[in-house]
Amino acid sequence: MPQIHITYTPNLPSQSQLESFVIQIHKSVSPLISSDAANFKTYLTPIERSVIGLADKEKAVMHIDFRMFAGRSAAIKQEVAKTILALAKNTFSQPNGVETEITLEVGNLDNDNYHKVIVNQ
Repeated sequence: MPQIHITYTPNLPSQSQLESFVIQIHKSVSPLISSDAANFKTYLTPIERSVIGLADKEKAVMHIDFRMFAGRSAAIKQEVAKTILALAKNTFSQPNGVETEITLEVGNLDNDNYHKVIVNQ
C-alpha cells in the first residue's frame, strides 16, 4: 500500500526519468500518509495508442492513479496531490515541442475488498 498506476503516451518527455520520479514519490509521500516507502507499489504502463481530444494536435499525456487505504483526511489527500504534481512538473518539464498534460487522481483502496498474500519468502 499504496498502489500507484502511471500510464503515459510514447511522446512523454524525459521518460528516462520515470523510475527516479517514482522513487521520489515513494520518498516524499511516505511521511505524509504514515506508510513505509518499502510498501509502495508503482506500475508504469506505456500506452501504445491513444486519441487525445479531436486528434488535431500532438499532445503528451501522463495519468497517475494513486490509491491508499481509507482514513486519510481530504487535507492529506490534497497534500499528496500537491506533492506528486510538483514532482511531475519538475521531472517532465523538459521542452520537447509537445504540450504535456499530467493528471492525477488520489483515492482510496476498498479496505474490505483489498487482499494480499506473500509467497516465496
